[in-house]
Amino acid sequence: MQFDGDVLTIGLDMPMEEIREFEAFVRPRLEYIETIEAEDGTQLRHSALLALLMSLKRTKKELKIPFIERGEASSVAYGTLHWMCHD
Repeated sequence: MQFDGDVLTIGLDMPMEEIREFEAFVRPRLEYIETIEAEDGTQLRHSALLALLMSLKRTKKELKIPFIERGEASSVAYGTLHWMCHD
């Protein structure tokens, strides 16, 4: 995880314990974050991270999460994932 100004860059392959730590870190700082980027080359390992990112997006509608906005991802654990986002 890397915090640079108003952009937070995370690895999508974090284990469950890191996802819990990430949530504890990001929730109190959400008003200061404008974008959450995914590190290049990382693949989604747990659906809990996808659910957390969607929850953050619903909490702060103007939050940019390019990974979510693409609508698809490839994962070793889950294969190709597709999702639809609604405001």
